[in-house]
Amino acid sequence: MKENTDFGPFFVRIGLGLLFIFPGIMKLMNPGMIIGMLGGMGFPLPMVLGWLVIIAEVLGGIALLAGYKVNYVVWPLVVILVVATVAVYLPDLAKNATQVLFHLLGILSLISLYYSGPGAFAAEKSK
Repeated sequence: MKENTDFGPFFVRIGLGLLFIFPGIMKLMNPGMIIGMLGGMGFPLPMVLGWLVIIAEVLGGIALLAGYKVNYVVWPLVVILVVATVAVYLPDLAKNATQVLFHLLGILSLISLYYSGPGAFAAEKSK
C-alpha cells in the first residue's frame, strides 16, 4: 500500500487552481472581452454572465489553491468548462481538438477532486 495518497489530489488541486486563476485575472483586467464574446455568441445577459465567469474563475481558483470548500467550488468550474467546450470549441472540432481534450481533462480532474477530496495541505477537509 502506498503512503501519502493525499498528495495526488493536492497536486491536481494546485494545477487546476492556477489554471483558473490566471485566465480569470486576464478576464478581470479586460472584462469587456468576455462580455463582448458572450454577447456576440447570443448568450442572454452577457454582462452578468461575464462577471459570474470572472468571479467564479478567480475565487474558485483561489479556493482550489487553498483547499477550501472544494466539493462546492468544482461544480461552477465544471459548468464553465462544459459551456466553453460546447459553445466555443466543438463547433470547429477539427481546428480545436486539443482545446476540447484540454477542457475534458479539466472537467474530469475537477470531478476527481470532488470524489477524492482536496488532498494534503487543504484548509478544509471534505466531509
